[in-house]
Amino acid sequence: MANLVHTVQEYINKMLGDVPGMKILIMDVETTGIVSIVYSQSSVLQKEVFLVDRIDRERNEKLLHLKAVYFLRPTQDNFKRLVEELKNPNFHEYYLFFSSFVPQDQLQRLAEADETDSIRQVQEFYADYYAVNKDLFTLNIPSTINLLTPEWHKLGRSVFDRMVEGVIGCLLSVRKKPVIRFARSSELCRQLADEVQSRMDEEPSLFEFRRTEVSPVLLIVDRRDDPVTPLLNQWTYQAMVHELIGISNNVVDMRPKRTQAAGAAPVKPEQEQLVLSQEQDRFFADNMFGNFGDLAVAIKEYVDLYQQQTNSNSKIQSIEDMQNFIESYPEFAKLSGNVSKHVAVLHELGRQVESRSLLDVSKLEQEIACTDARADHFREVMGRLHSPTITNIDRLRLVLLYALRYENDDKITSLTEVLRQHGIEENQIKLVDAIVQYAGSHVRGGDLFGNKNFFTAFQGKMRSTLKGVPNVYTQHHPLLSSTLDLLIKGKLRETEYPSTTSADFRARTNEIIVFMIGGVTYEEALHVQQMNNNPQIPVRIILGGSTIHNSMSFLAEVSQLVIRDGGRSLSDAGTGKFGRTLNLGYA
Repeated sequence: MANLVHTVQEYINKMLGDVPGMKILIMDVETTGIVSIVYSQSSVLQKEVFLVDRIDRERNEKLLHLKAVYFLRPTQDNFKRLVEELKNPNFHEYYLFFSSFVPQDQLQRLAEADETDSIRQVQEFYADYYAVNKDLFTLNIPSTINLLTPEWHKLGRSVFDRMVEGVIGCLLSVRKKPVIRFARSSELCRQLADEVQSRMDEEPSLFEFRRTEVSPVLLIVDRRDDPVTPLLNQWTYQAMVHELIGISNNVVDMRPKRTQAAGAAPVKPEQEQLVLSQEQDRFFADNMFGNFGDLAVAIKEYVDLYQQQTNSNSKIQSIEDMQNFIESYPEFAKLSGNVSKHVAVLHELGRQVESRSLLDVSKLEQEIACTDARADHFREVMGRLHSPTITNIDRLRLVLLYALRYENDDKITSLTEVLRQHGIEENQIKLVDAIVQYAGSHVRGGDLFGNKNFFTAFQGKMRSTLKGVPNVYTQHHPLLSSTLDLLIKGKLRETEYPSTTSADFRARTNEIIVFMIGGVTYEEALHVQQMNNNPQIPVRIILGGSTIHNSMSFLAEVSQLVIRDGGRSLSDAGTGKFGRTLNLGYA
């Protein structure tokens, strides 16, 4: 299957390349993010783009010498603004590109508004998702909680429709007409699967792709089946940055107020917002799935190389030493480019690991996630709760993990009482009950903590040649990993993952698109990447979700259940390669 980043880039290249001469590119909030995550500003300017603007910004100046390229989601607001624009044009010619299906009645509205015959092209380009990695996409929907209410057709209809459009956009962009399978335990998964199937049936010409010997599979799953993965600390670079600092559209905000951690070092102006892009940053591409210790080694190799070139005798044995070296040799930062950026990120990660005792916390998290030892876990969790070196959010996460594994244990009350003693607010303590309500055993499909295939324990010892980067153990595998393994082997049970159409459930597929309602994690993206790169697994997998969670965003979503009880949130025609060309009804 196609590289998602390259697929969206190809759409943009086609869009801008087919309109010769100087032009203005106008987008909405979502398409601005969709483009910026895969296309740098300098790349846009190279396409003779004079200006990039937003459709919701008022324009007082007419630029009738320019052509306007619009790339928009086909929403009611966007059509309304387009109609107003066409009635009083600000540009010479209009080239309209939409990221999803355009309803016929909206085409008619555009035709009627274009009294000056300014529209030269209208086309659907199915870049309706945020391509984060080559095999990972998100829809940037922060919460799907409203879909869990009986009134979701009123409260969450727009969220549901956005998921349908995003999934359809992904399928069309990679040119696949899949067999759809979904988690039977989730009514949401069934409804999404049925709606995607219905859209495919309604637009058969759009899905007339070359037939393959084995049909690709669209697997729709629910975050509630695995609430453990988003709660765990991470130790690979991309996942760790998102957990401890946060990544939004590949941008990391390094300012201390965003890290929410006391003791963060002042940030240089040029390093306040850093881009971590697989396409634009070779060092990141090489190390994004590497563990914390290996990352430190990789950066140290760059620093050592510079030392050799400058005959420097500075002794570098720790992350702190690297940070001091770069500050002492500003020319290194200039020559090394991205490396100094990653040293700044690594320094912040290391600071949080040490100040929050995350290695000890993570080890206990892993043990709770992967083993059944109620008495030992209670004793160890109680001990960590009383430790002065861990933060309240880490205390809360340990209790949440314990509550998920031992949800009927009377001792949970003792643990929540200790949380109160440490000043944790009552609405946050209510998350212990809320997470069981959200994803307890009565909700989950299968047996999250009893499936031996899921928790096949292993110990991967991280190596390190730097002081201050101790070894850690990682045992946990996301539930998605074992689900995909069964699907690849043709052993995923029909009773647990039925299909919207008749299908041979024992047939092995070599192309899988996964969509997770409620959000995915970078840990799951890591396992998908490992499967894609394993020569013994002849399969290509794309992973997508309504959002990409870290523990804070996941708890913010679960806290919506607390809010309802009066609490507060944790954080206040045929298809060508490039889409369908549409006819407005006039020449």
